[in-house]
Amino acid sequence: MAIISDNKINAYIDKLLNFVDGLPMGDNGKAYIRAKLLVDFLDTWQFDDEANSFTLEEYLANPSNPRFTEVQTTYGIKNTAQIERWIEGFKTALKKARGKALENHLKELDNLHPALKAARLIKSLAAITRAELFEKHSIQSIKDPEWNNQLKEILGAEITFSKEQADLLTKAPNPHQQTLASEDEILIVEELENRLAIEAVDYKRKVDELWETNKFDPTYFDSFISGPLLNEFTKSVYERIKPLNNQVINQYLNLSLQQFKTHTPPKRHKAFLLNYHNTYWFPNVMEYKENEYDAKYATHVWKHYSNHFHLFKEAFQKIYDDFKTGLVTNAAPPVTNKIKDDNFNIFIKALEYNYPLEHAPLSYYYQWRDNLSYLKKEVLSNLIHLEQDARKPYINRLKFELNETLQHCYTSQEELNNLYSKYETSEEQLLRNRSYTNALHIAINDEPPKFKDTFEEGFNPDTENIQHTFYNFHYGKIILSALDFLNEQAIEYGFIQKEDTPPQPIKNKPSALSFQYINHVTGSQNLTDLMNSLKRSAFIHQDTSLANFRSIFSSKEIEQKIIWTGNISELAHFIKTLHNTAKKVEDTKQKQWDITINCFDMANGTVLTNQKLKQQQTPASAAIIEKAVKIL
Repeated sequence: MAIISDNKINAYIDKLLNFVDGLPMGDNGKAYIRAKLLVDFLDTWQFDDEANSFTLEEYLANPSNPRFTEVQTTYGIKNTAQIERWIEGFKTALKKARGKALENHLKELDNLHPALKAARLIKSLAAITRAELFEKHSIQSIKDPEWNNQLKEILGAEITFSKEQADLLTKAPNPHQQTLASEDEILIVEELENRLAIEAVDYKRKVDELWETNKFDPTYFDSFISGPLLNEFTKSVYERIKPLNNQVINQYLNLSLQQFKTHTPPKRHKAFLLNYHNTYWFPNVMEYKENEYDAKYATHVWKHYSNHFHLFKEAFQKIYDDFKTGLVTNAAPPVTNKIKDDNFNIFIKALEYNYPLEHAPLSYYYQWRDNLSYLKKEVLSNLIHLEQDARKPYINRLKFELNETLQHCYTSQEELNNLYSKYETSEEQLLRNRSYTNALHIAINDEPPKFKDTFEEGFNPDTENIQHTFYNFHYGKIILSALDFLNEQAIEYGFIQKEDTPPQPIKNKPSALSFQYINHVTGSQNLTDLMNSLKRSAFIHQDTSLANFRSIFSSKEIEQKIIWTGNISELAHFIKTLHNTAKKVEDTKQKQWDITINCFDMANGTVLTNQKLKQQQTPASAAIIEKAVKIL
């Protein structure tokens, strides 16, 4: 019998969970599928396909047959035959669900205006037909080539209709009576792509032709796009609509906003390669033949653009919202104040967007540094133009928002220095003389690992700790630098005296106690695995940081509670297993419920009390919780 080890079972589960995360459906639907998957694999009696001489279908057809008196089962899925049967059932259920969703989608389309119907169908068709969705997570057994044929049968008539009616997009009036753009009109996202292509060509020529004084900087476009280009973009929008009347402004903003949905980076990559080629050879006309060198460089530029595309969309959305609420008329910024917050918003947004960590820390180190420089210039400009009585509230508002963001900072210089000592390097070496063999250098320059990467041979288990420590220390350092600058301006303009300058923000002593993990010296990786397991089972919030999770097992006071997304009976069983049964934490002398209240908040708003926690019954998911605790 092909019995599979627990590690193999967990690997199958991880792959399936990753696949579910990529499904084009809502969070509630994904949560339901994830929960059912975990229960089927770990907490349900399963028909043993290999031990029985008859099939499950035969048994279900006539379970009272004397031949089936001794049915062999396993608790949870244990062998390859069971996995294959489960996946076949999963495929069938998924196919039915997708077919039903398509039928409902087509019924909705029938109620739309023909122009909107054609546009909606064209837009959604690409997402629906993505067969590579199954290949994305290397789950070959779920790949279903027959799905494309079924899709064609269901949508065949609608696809024909959309092609025949495509001209309605430009000819038929839509319900809002908005004039659509002419074919020759270039809207805002295309203008942005053109400007990026020009910058890419200029930078390449500068590096190629003036190579002695201009070395290629791989972080240049990351800083340029999120800083100067974003500022230039915002100003150009105001300049573009400045001479227009409100009706034309409304038309232009509406059409341009739609282009942010149709001209997303994944859809425009090939178009940008051609744009870069034509820009490079302008005014000469050269046939486009893709070559690896140019395509690699243009793709490098496009990657940074993709990372910051959301900033341009959000900036344009703000202009549109201001126009709709009457704050922007004939392109003039709000006349009630002269404050510009473009660079401050970029500074704050860059900190929020990568929290806790989505891209390599070193790229954000350079981006934050440049963003701070632009922020300082903006603040100085605002202070010059503001009236005396408006300056202090302006400074206080910025300081308040920065201090709100600072609460996420928890790493000290000492912790970072300990890492440098452990890997025999320094920050100066990391920034100036990057090593391709030093594990810390590799971790800081690499993208954050995905959960499945941690199972790869040769993976450095300290990678996550390295990235979070480096990232979070500089996260706090750049915010403190901005606060120092604002305090300097407050002194300069007489809001506070130099001797009254507030000290650097010091975190208040937290009041909450925590558990003491019995294996706290060598078991840090176990805590990481436990956190990931609880996230997969939807017991704790997906945004829970590793540092906050570890803090509840440190025996020290904590700063931020863990959000428990399961129900209260599951939380109570988790603590009982952790403290009473498995004894993975030190004895708290009957204070386990007090510590639980100090360390956890319920996502649904339920107020935790000792009495509520004590009287909870064993939940249906008890086996899943106990399996998770065994990780420690």
